[in-house]
Amino acid sequence: MLNKIQKNRRAQVSEIMTWLVATIIIISILLVFIFVSSLLAQKTKIIKVKDLKVDFEKEVDLLATKTSIAYSFASESEKNLIERWRVESEINEE
Repeated sequence: MLNKIQKNRRAQVSEIMTWLVATIIIISILLVFIFVSSLLAQKTKIIKVKDLKVDFEKEVDLLATKTSIAYSFASESEKNLIERWRVESEINEE
């Protein structure tokens, strides 16, 4: 009986040691990542809101911008389809 308890204790100690070492390794890796990210954060440029200048009078047509971007990435058949849609929409507007 006593021999069986000693074997169980050795198993528990070895399991605790494994988890202890793994925990120390994980915490040290996290600390390294936090340190590196803090170093990188010091090198970034901080933009203050009062320094931003926005021209609110300038309107942006989001649909036209999106269409022109899609058109620039489209294949020939897709460009023909977009062109037909544009012509149809112009006809419908008149």
